[in-house]
Amino acid sequence: MRSRNSGQALVETSLVLLLLVTFALGTLDFGQYLHFHQSLAERARAAARYGAVNPADRIGVQNVAVYNDPRGAASGATPLLPNFTAAMVSVCLPGDKMCADPAAGPDARVTVTISGYQMATFGLLLPRSFTSQPITASAPSEAPFS
Repeated sequence: MRSRNSGQALVETSLVLLLLVTFALGTLDFGQYLHFHQSLAERARAAARYGAVNPADRIGVQNVAVYNDPRGAASGATPLLPNFTAAMVSVCLPGDKMCADPAAGPDARVTVTISGYQMATFGLLLPRSFTSQPITASAPSEAPFS
């Protein structure tokens, strides 16, 4: 009788442990996704704020998004997020004909869009990596565009 019970305990423990590890990895994946999404949204907002005051500095807006410094890597700054580059940041400045929405009329807004950021997961059920959805932030221009 005793030998049958010890096997049952091993099976139950392994099933509970499998479930616990799955929930732990899912929690880590979800937390990591929220962290990177919020970080990218904050980077887009910071770049839009910089662009609202400096609407003629497209490279500076991209550098603020990536490095939090308008001078970028030239100042010795490193990207705030891993594998985040200026190529992932698109900037629409006031007066850009390709970015203007004809239905909105003349727009004096700076719009920053971050897209193409790769996120990796820990989990067994989700894909190992995926590209995040584009994140957009805009701010009204506070300086006259020349």
